Amino acid sequence: MSRKVGGAVERNKVKRLLRSAVDQLVERFDPASDVVVVARNDAGELCEREGLDGVKRELEELIAQSTKQGD
Repeated sequence: MSRKVGGAVERNKVKRLLRSAVDQLVERFDPASDVVVVARNDAGELCEREGLDGVKRELEELIAQSTKQGD
């Protein structure tokens, strides 16, 4: 996780929320694929503004996009 996301406290919060969101959505990932999640600069803002629900929504969008591209 890049320091551009924020200080140590903010980066740890983002990591916890990302892990929690991925754990809740893991069944939607293709079991034959490897997934790498990279938090970008505005991930900290998203976590502050919308919390776990916002992170899950964004991950769901990414999952939907990746399944469209895989077809």
